[in-house]
Amino acid sequence: MTYKDSSEWNEENEIRCLIIFKKLEAENFPRGKQMEYCREMEKITNLDAGNISAKVSNFKSVAGINNDSNASQNTKDIYAKYKNTSMSELEALLK
Repeated sequence: MTYKDSSEWNEENEIRCLIIFKKLEAENFPRGKQMEYCREMEKITNLDAGNISAKVSNFKSVAGINNDSNASQNTKDIYAKYKNTSMSELEALLK
């Protein structure tokens, strides 16, 4: 996977967004929770909560929950690689 050097996006942050997606999916996508989780991630990254939320929405699209989006190839690859991975296993990858 390739990321721009000037961007804060990397595989680790993509996985963090996938974890948010999986949490929301497990909770049946409750209203307001997505932005709450994105604000938590914002605190530990240099990414804006709005950008994080857009990435989470891209995971929803790639998973077929939302309509098609302009998800990056990196997002599609991360989803394909880790869609069957548990949240705890994904969290272990971040340590």
